[in-house]
Amino acid sequence: MGRRPKLDKIDEFLKAGKNFELSREQYLRTTGVDIPQNKNYTKKGSAVSKHAEQYGYKIDVIPEKLIFIRCRG
Repeated sequence: MGRRPKLDKIDEFLKAGKNFELSREQYLRTTGVDIPQNKNYTKKGSAVSKHAEQYGYKIDVIPEKLIFIRCRG
């Protein structure tokens, strides 16, 4: 099992309640780990997707970027 991301480092973005994006480089710099390689896993089963869900976000993945989309008001 690989290193765990430091997801508390993205909490300020999640608490703002607005959509935002993190490039692969930004995510790596912020959390200390790379974006998971499998797109479906990243969107639905990864630690970052579960963490984002707690704040009412879903994640979309495009090459080299995570997009956090606010789902609830």
